[in-house]
Amino acid sequence: MPNETGISFNEFKKFCQFLNNLDDFAIAMKMYTYAQQPVSQEEFLRAVMVCTGFSLGSHIVNTVFNIFDKDGDGHLSHKEFISLMKDRLHRGARSHLMHSQNTIEAFKTCVKNEMRTF
Repeated sequence: MPNETGISFNEFKKFCQFLNNLDDFAIAMKMYTYAQQPVSQEEFLRAVMVCTGFSLGSHIVNTVFNIFDKDGDGHLSHKEFISLMKDRLHRGARSHLMHSQNTIEAFKTCVKNEMRTF
């Protein structure tokens, strides 16, 4: 990224709040997908504002696009962003394993479960 700008805690917090409201944003992304229109950075910012009531910094959106725009066309598709972010939520759903009484057993169980996916 040529013009690196740091991300403040408040900006990170807003992005996490956005991710926690991902379902509303996913609906907006699907509308673009059904219309066979990829989402530009400006449209992404507008959709975040409509879905959450606040805006993200343009450098955060630029970072998101640099990370998730697989084909490098400057646009995001539903597949490039939403499916990956929803997968993030599923990975976090296994955190209950770390709160058990015997953490070494929880760790072994986690490793076994992860090894099954390969």
